Amino acid sequence: MVRGSLKNPYAVIVGALTVVLLGAVAVSRIPTDILSAFKTPAVQVLTLYPGMPAQVMEKDITSRLERWTGQANGISRQEARSMNGVSIVRDYFRPDIDPNTALSQVSSLAIADLYYLPPGTVPPMIMPFDPTASMPLCLLSVSSPTFDEAKLCDIAYFELRNRLQGISGVIAPAVYGGRIRRILAYVDDERLAARNLSPVDVVNTLKNFNTFIPTGNAKIGDFDYQINANGMVRDVEQMNQFPIRIGEGGAPVYIRDVGEVEDSHQIQTNVVRVNGRRQVYIPIHYCPVKSRIESAS
Repeated sequence: MVRGSLKNPYAVIVGALTVVLLGAVAVSRIPTDILSAFKTPAVQVLTLYPGMPAQVMEKDITSRLERWTGQANGISRQEARSMNGVSIVRDYFRPDIDPNTALSQVSSLAIADLYYLPPGTVPPMIMPFDPTASMPLCLLSVSSPTFDEAKLCDIAYFELRNRLQGISGVIAPAVYGGRIRRILAYVDDERLAARNLSPVDVVNTLKNFNTFIPTGNAKIGDFDYQINANGMVRDVEQMNQFPIRIGEGGAPVYIRDVGEVEDSHQIQTNVVRVNGRRQVYIPIHYCPVKSRIESAS
């Protein structure tokens, strides 16, 4: 080989240049990505029933969804998990099955099974599943020197999260940290009992006196007026003025007489600190399955 190379130097040079050229072409065409694409189509069915024990979720919801979605064409295996109030069913398809077909099949079967699920079950959420997207690519932190945790949570959940979802291949699954805003009515048992009332009476009063009323238009003469009969209060403090019922002697009993309605938050279950301050962050995931479905559609 050495003697042959010395006798044909031009052939050696051409061969080396050919190898370099082929290597450059191959490198330029190799697909690169931070995470490799999950080639096997998989669909996840998430069903919620707040307050239901895990054992009941398994028997009445998870097992039913497994049987129904298992009828989809091309399923290779299934995984399921039941927790308190949460049911997760994952259907894995063969690699030759189109992701759009897999998603449409599971969606149709899961929605059809809703009729047989316990009354009050939240409709299933069907979405593509990619096990490679379990680790976030980055964390988007949300901070402000003036806003509190409740305001930051609202901005991250209702504004930033929706904008991130519009980016192809990006999934922003949850918001961590902050306080979820809630309007809470605190009632006094002794004051309720003294007026022969119960907490259910307070709940019904809040529903009846704070509701959105759909309306239409009124044609008066040559004008067509659009009517807005919104029955929802502007300020939370106004709910304390709702009358629960007319008491003895014709005196009305208001919510403020038995308790107080406050603009508060639900019990905080997680805390996030950014640079030593309690803030909010959103994990950003990448889903190649979502990108393929969007490009195909």
